[in-house]
Amino acid sequence: MDQDLQKLLKKNHKLLLETVEIARDNQEKIKKIQAHIRRTLVIKTIYWFIIVGVTIGAFYVSKPYINDAVENYNNLKNNVDNASGIIQDPGKLFKDVNLIERLFGSSDE
Repeated sequence: MDQDLQKLLKKNHKLLLETVEIARDNQEKIKKIQAHIRRTLVIKTIYWFIIVGVTIGAFYVSKPYINDAVENYNNLKNNVDNASGIIQDPGKLFKDVNLIERLFGSSDE
């Protein structure tokens, strides 16, 4: 009976040591995974700050060009509307007495 008990104790001790070794390995792996997750979080945060910063910077730099393009578009639209008005009613040009003066300047110059 004592031998069986000693064998059982040795077997339990051996299993306990194996369990401790496995637990330590798992703990090391978990620490590595946590460190990897932390690094990934930092890198992704920096990545998104760069993307947002570049986007805001590009908008800030290109804003004058966008405003000029919108202004040119509005001028073109007004010119097309004026031309459409002339095409719709060409007689309106001849009703204006000062048309030649407006087109070619004053003859008093």
